[in-house]
Amino acid sequence: MVAAVAKTGEAKPHAAGGYRVLVAENSPVIQDVLKLVLSRRGHRVDSFTDGQEALEALRKNRYDIALLDYHLPSLSAAEIAATIQAEAHGRELPVLVAITADAEGLLTSPGLENFDQIIPKPLDIFKLGNLVDQPLKKRRHAPEVTEAAVEREPVKPSVPAAPVPLSFFEGKGYQFLTWPDDLGGERLSQRALDAISGDPSFDAILIAQPVSIDALGIVWQRKSLFALPVIDLTGTLGPAADLDVSKLNVGDSGQIGRLFDEVRDRRARLNRDVLFTDDLGEKLIGRAYVMHKPIVPAYAPSSRELIFYNMTLRAGLVAREADALCEQDLLERKFFDRFNVCPRCDSVRLHVREECSKCRSPDLAEEPYLHHFKCAFQGPESQFRRGNDLVCPKCKQELRHFSVEYDRPGTMLVCNECGHAASEPSVGFVCLDCAAHADAETCTTRDVYSYQLTLQGTGFAEYGRSFLGQGRQALRFSEFPIELIVALNAAAKDFNERKTPFTLINILYPNERELTAIHGARQFALSRDLFLENLRGRLGGAGTVIKGLSYDFALLKGSGPDEVRNEFKSLKDAGQRTLRFDLGVRFQAFGHQDFL
Repeated sequence: MVAAVAKTGEAKPHAAGGYRVLVAENSPVIQDVLKLVLSRRGHRVDSFTDGQEALEALRKNRYDIALLDYHLPSLSAAEIAATIQAEAHGRELPVLVAITADAEGLLTSPGLENFDQIIPKPLDIFKLGNLVDQPLKKRRHAPEVTEAAVEREPVKPSVPAAPVPLSFFEGKGYQFLTWPDDLGGERLSQRALDAISGDPSFDAILIAQPVSIDALGIVWQRKSLFALPVIDLTGTLGPAADLDVSKLNVGDSGQIGRLFDEVRDRRARLNRDVLFTDDLGEKLIGRAYVMHKPIVPAYAPSSRELIFYNMTLRAGLVAREADALCEQDLLERKFFDRFNVCPRCDSVRLHVREECSKCRSPDLAEEPYLHHFKCAFQGPESQFRRGNDLVCPKCKQELRHFSVEYDRPGTMLVCNECGHAASEPSVGFVCLDCAAHADAETCTTRDVYSYQLTLQGTGFAEYGRSFLGQGRQALRFSEFPIELIVALNAAAKDFNERKTPFTLINILYPNERELTAIHGARQFALSRDLFLENLRGRLGGAGTVIKGLSYDFALLKGSGPDEVRNEFKSLKDAGQRTLRFDLGVRFQAFGHQDFL
């Protein structure tokens, strides 16, 4: 069962054999998670909770890397590192990594020089896994303590060497994928592969050379790249770019930082179902959620579709997928404009002209028309003209007295090709791409819309497919909080050994967006915490309630999913009992069979 749960994750095992890793961690939860994650990557892991036991293991065995919690029973990490260094006597030592929630205190502690690197808590499991995959070469000087360790957040590598001519990018700690260096060749760079696999440290895609929207299709063909903003240094992408740096002044550099901060925060909240989807429509939802703005068209004369949307994807594909999402109530649309469409090539780049309704020639001339009172004939003045005289072509009477025998009430359009006269011209269209002609009666129209997320679409972006009732296919090991991974594996072990049933409840909050908009994020967070506290009280010792990032969980032992579903209403009522606001709570239940 434990293996079945683990294999639903996305990390790939390391090369055959992996590395031998020692984990000395005071927290059993973190210890179990590190062992699970590193084992899934193909490494052999020995774990200890006691410093003296860890030291004895280091003396007896050869390890490639040792991850040492700085505060351990019996011996601290500093004492372990100092002892193993003193006893080395030429023996090759493992890479020594200190793990601590007090990086600032560690900087002032003796023995710092014995560590090769310091990793701050809370742990970034992704980065830690990469560190173990490629152990550092042993250094005999003080470890590299990054600024991130002091600030307790992951550090961003410096901006890669790329043709970035703007000084306000330098020294900001941003990390970019660049076009064409990372994305423009036949093969993607390793950095691009890291971004596709979910490395959260990348801030944007930087367009360093002119490129077409079609050439940037790679952004939508691969996973997760669509969730990065596109920064255009060349000024050639127009509205398809999220930021055109060529139009910014130096004083506008703060705009870039705000964009990156907002996108990074929302990308962290984007459900992994959406971040790693292969479905183009779901990517549109994720894009609209991360960028926190509608999908908006803008006029683009160079395009056959006459518009670009605010993303690097052809307008026709955007409209097709977005319209389908509207039918599912994930997007809602608003009218933008109506275009005529060429019946031959489907282009909307049409020349609109006035033309003769008879021969379709645009060679029209405007001239006055006359009205003969006696016979009521009306026609262009050229039909009356006989030299210097005016003669009615119908009754042949000569017209001499204006306003007595005739008048000039207006003008008419006369075709110079066929002579046909009419009071109003016809409207015709000529395609600028294929030169086909169409008139107003045969030329179809196409409506263009802007699109924005509905509450349902936002819920899908944050909660994934489980929000739409497809939770049995949507559960992912990698989405679970650390505490849940440990508790779930313990329940799985108990089921395998004693056949004790268990149920995992996924707790969703569909009203989050509405409540946040009306009452603020803090009020929603307080209500959510109170709901979980009430639920803990209701379950007592029969279950464990665990808070997640965008949604929460309850793990119940001794009851199967069908039995628990019958208790959904009473559980919701108990959780909502003292709340001022309705969270719109939804439960979904999963049993052991959902992890096979």
